[in-house]
Amino acid sequence: MKRIALAFATIGTLFAILAQYALTNDWAWFRLFHTLGFIGYILIISAVASFSLLFIHQLSREEKVKMRTRSMDAQ
Repeated sequence: MKRIALAFATIGTLFAILAQYALTNDWAWFRLFHTLGFIGYILIISAVASFSLLFIHQLSREEKVKMRTRSMDAQ
């Protein structure tokens, strides 16, 4: 999952940079690159959301382990 999110973030960044480059240089196929840039932003946002959920899941897993050890110590 991490590799896919990292690949999405990388591809999205490349698409967004390409779209910005097409805008500043007035390329003939600007509409296509503008659409690719929009798709790139969606990919970046999806990758950030995936990494955020992974981080939250890891924190909750650590908290569950702490709760189990506390209950075992209390007994």
